[in-house]
Amino acid sequence: MAASTASQRHDMRAIEEEENEVLRFEDEDIQESIEKCKRSLIGKLLADRKFSSGTLEAALYAIWRQLEGFRVMDHGKNLFQFFFSSEVDMLRVEKGGPWSFKNYILHLKRWREDNPIDEKEFSCVPIWIQL
Repeated sequence: MAASTASQRHDMRAIEEEENEVLRFEDEDIQESIEKCKRSLIGKLLADRKFSSGTLEAALYAIWRQLEGFRVMDHGKNLFQFFFSSEVDMLRVEKGGPWSFKNYILHLKRWREDNPIDEKEFSCVPIWIQL
């Protein structure tokens, strides 16, 4: 019993040390990440069920014509970030909206450095209807 308690204390100390560790990023790494984000769109899938980034990435890769370097990052609550290698591809996708996925609207907005990713940004969707 004493060995088990000592082991648990050792594990807790290791976790605390790991949590207190400071990570340092080089300016070049930060700038490179910002440049990648500048070629990304933030999207909210307006759905009543959860979708995975893998499912969305596979489908949109085909729908958006096999974009080179395309990838999707999940931010939770059906909020995703779509990365593009080419600004031309990103603009084509952005201008081609609104998009739908499995009969749900995928609302896209351009990533902005000064604007945190927030699902409240997606409360209104402009659409055009022909009568």
